[in-house]
Amino acid sequence: MASLPLIRISPSEFQFTESRTGYTSRLRLTSLQHQAVGFKFKTNAPQKFLVKPVVCSLTNKGATVDVVVKSTSPITDADRFLIQTVALAPEEAEDLDSAKWRTLDPSRIMEDLIYCTMSRRRSSVSSVSSQGSASPTAKLTMPAVSYVYDSYSYQGQSQYTDEKAERKLAVGLAKRLYSVLPGMDVSEISWSEFAL
Repeated sequence: MASLPLIRISPSEFQFTESRTGYTSRLRLTSLQHQAVGFKFKTNAPQKFLVKPVVCSLTNKGATVDVVVKSTSPITDADRFLIQTVALAPEEAEDLDSAKWRTLDPSRIMEDLIYCTMSRRRSSVSSVSSQGSASPTAKLTMPAVSYVYDSYSYQGQSQYTDEKAERKLAVGLAKRLYSVLPGMDVSEISWSEFAL
């Protein structure tokens, strides 16, 4: 019998964007459990990436944390991360760090791969017609939500149709606003955050 997922990861992969200082990506982790959940990130290129936080605990259901990854080197298809997750007792969750993580029983820890990709960006609006409509120069990819980690989708339930429709509308409006405001840098935030 498969274990229920402990967290939801959104988006399901690190989608890097290029900025003046290098390459940046962000994930949001959300706890799906009533008890504390701990996580740790590992990468196959530790000298290349700066990850914050590397180890952390989410103390209750719905708690979230944003994980930011930065690199000064270009992203390749070989780059990937391993996320380890574990259900924790309250005393284990308190001040969780790498030293405490090493004391956990490895048989309790679940592991999943997270891949790295480069996001497509719009440089600016290429032309505006006489009717005022903008034509984009590149197709943007919308952040994906990993349903692998979503316990409601995992169980085949679709209780959040209205919430998903509202989120889709907000993201669509954010993208349209971005298309008429050339030069705006949204590389540090997701479309959902931009919509807010």
